[in-house]
Amino acid sequence: MAAETTAPPPPSSLPPPAAAAATPRHPRLSGFEHLDARVKELTSSQAELLERIQKLKQEVHKWRSNVETQVNTCQNELHGLKKGLDSEVEQLKSEMEEIRSAIQEEKGNLPAQITHSEMSNNDTDQARQTQDQASKVDTDDSMEEQTATEP
Repeated sequence: MAAETTAPPPPSSLPPPAAAAATPRHPRLSGFEHLDARVKELTSSQAELLERIQKLKQEVHKWRSNVETQVNTCQNELHGLKKGLDSEVEQLKSEMEEIRSAIQEEKGNLPAQITHSEMSNNDTDQARQTQDQASKVDTDDSMEEQTATEP
């Protein structure tokens, strides 16, 4: 048996010398070389993808930081505006309260003003009546004088 395994194959089964140089010696190694090349390609592709993922993560981190900064800035501005508006609202409330109290005071003084105005109107009416009577007397006197001076 051992002699059979060491014996060279019959001459008809060997490939010609030119054909032997074109094909690899070990057909199994050819498949592994192909797989090895594919593994190298995939490893390279994986490295590129990991690099891109890292860059994207960095971009997302920068973007998130920028967004957070903008949000904080806007919140601070809104807080300032709210304080300003609250202050203005309080000032307007105070002014409205002053106006209300002034109106209430005027309402309280209104009856006295009306009474005073009525008295003033009565005095004015009396003064007119007195003036009218005086002018009537003057007119009557001047008429009497005219009739008296007429021949």
